[in-house]
Amino acid sequence: MQRRRYLRAIGGCLGAVSVSGCTGILPGSNQEPEYPGGTLVIKNTGNNAVPVSVETKLDEYDASLDIDVAAGTTVVRRAFVTAEQGEIVMLIAQLGSTGDDIRFQFLPAGGEDTPPEVTQLTFENAVEASATWTATSGE
Repeated sequence: MQRRRYLRAIGGCLGAVSVSGCTGILPGSNQEPEYPGGTLVIKNTGNNAVPVSVETKLDEYDASLDIDVAAGTTVVRRAFVTAEQGEIVMLIAQLGSTGDDIRFQFLPAGGEDTPPEVTQLTFENAVEASATWTATSGE
């Protein structure tokens, strides 16, 4: 009887480990998803939905997004901005309907010695001081 319980426990653990390994929820598997360069990730870590507007400063890139980002969610726009290698693109974000512009420069296609970049805007509420831009390597 104890042997059966032991075998069931081991089987249950192995099943949970194989499922969690496939879904990427094991400890140590917190790798960021890879996105193509120029991707825009908007992450709302707060408790309220926030309207967000993001656009490029120069018309030649012609990228814009107006969206309400629900609390605790992440919005991804793959290849939001395309540019030639080495070209710096400035994004301008506005949180809420009357917030100040939050500017950020990045290299969507990378540079001569740098990989393409993905940009992320993370915020807790519609106050500019609580928002942060970051850039990470993309595909």
